[in-house]
Amino acid sequence: MHRFWKSLFPLLAAFVLCAAAGCAPADPAPVQEDSAGPETTVFDCGGMQAGIPTQYLDLLLIETDSPEAAANGGWLPLLYVREKASVEAAEANWGDSSGIGFLFGINALDQAALERHLCSDGSGVRIFAKGGDRYYAMVCPTDVQFYRGDGTIDTESADWKQWEVLCALGEQVCGDFITRNGLTPYDESAFWEREFTYDGNHAYVNYYPYFTFDGDKRIWDTLVLSQPARQGEGGIWCVERYYDTSGNVYPWFPDSGMAAADYYAELQAACDAGRQPELLTPLGAAKHFEEQEYGLRETLPESFSPADGVDFAYIETNQRINRLLSSLYFDREVDSLELLDCMGVFTPDNWGVLGRSHYGSDWWTPLRAALEEAAVGQGQETRDRDMMRLYLSSHGQFEEAIAGFLQAQQNADPAVFDAVLSEFSQADQARLQAALIPTNA
Repeated sequence: MHRFWKSLFPLLAAFVLCAAAGCAPADPAPVQEDSAGPETTVFDCGGMQAGIPTQYLDLLLIETDSPEAAANGGWLPLLYVREKASVEAAEANWGDSSGIGFLFGINALDQAALERHLCSDGSGVRIFAKGGDRYYAMVCPTDVQFYRGDGTIDTESADWKQWEVLCALGEQVCGDFITRNGLTPYDESAFWEREFTYDGNHAYVNYYPYFTFDGDKRIWDTLVLSQPARQGEGGIWCVERYYDTSGNVYPWFPDSGMAAADYYAELQAACDAGRQPELLTPLGAAKHFEEQEYGLRETLPESFSPADGVDFAYIETNQRINRLLSSLYFDREVDSLELLDCMGVFTPDNWGVLGRSHYGSDWWTPLRAALEEAAVGQGQETRDRDMMRLYLSSHGQFEEAIAGFLQAQQNADPAVFDAVLSEFSQADQARLQAALIPTNA
């Protein structure tokens, strides 16, 4: 949340800048006849040109900015398009059309703004082009800003059909914007498909966010670190991205007001001069990241540990049980063997994530009922094996409940149960056999 709002604010401020300035449309260039399509009216937008199909101009309010407009947080508004009917209806009813009628806009942004965008959730923003040291973003509302006087939306009405046509103009205008200004198309997916943000050396550190509070090390984020300025000895380390317990990947660029390459070059120079030596090791850089860059929270040395990589088995199990538990919450059918297959690879760490992520909800009641139902059935050997593994990873009330399921399995088919039991180590067999003794014995 901290990361998202810091990244979104400059974008919102840029919109406010354009609207508050009362930017009038620039004098359009003469209507251009395009043999490949309809007539287009061209608007000057901060030194760039945007073409909008002339047939829709009477339905739109178009605002443009000039090259002299000050960019806010690296975002420079170039084009801001609203539906005239929605704006006029809001003005007539309320005397104010703020937040009404917005269809799409085009903003220019610099490298630092692009990097902060990549750190946000990206809602309503698509970077579609690049030219020189600038990127260009199409911005759309994240809510429906259609409005008529009665406040209702009739999706079968002519007004709504018109609104849908106008909304679709954004992609058309952006495509024309690329061609008209000689830009290169840009696809953000190329960034997300990369394994790393930077080339070169990489290291991994697990960060335990709850260790400072209660010593819990079952839950961790995996920080991916790299050397962005210089490789090898003497090069600083930085966190370039991290994975949470559910496998979500969050890239990180410093919120410094400058491009990351420039920022890290300055930090490297500072380290070369003897300042901030903690950045010369992955553990030191991880601690700096959590305490001073992203988390802004107190940590302890034990809050971090080196890792060999991202534990995808841990992540996948967390993902699977959350999907299954979501189905149980809503009384959807869950395959019993699938549930056991998931929980049969549980570790105490997965139990920890499950408890923390569903804290405050009654998640154990539906899960316990599903496990009880899954204990006996077709494929008993597989059911026994997964339940035994689950028992060995459990503790407390979970261990007590699963012991009862083991007893039911033994009663269902003692021969199969004993054969599966023999697969485990002597120590695990002793623990499992102890679970088979009734508590009232």
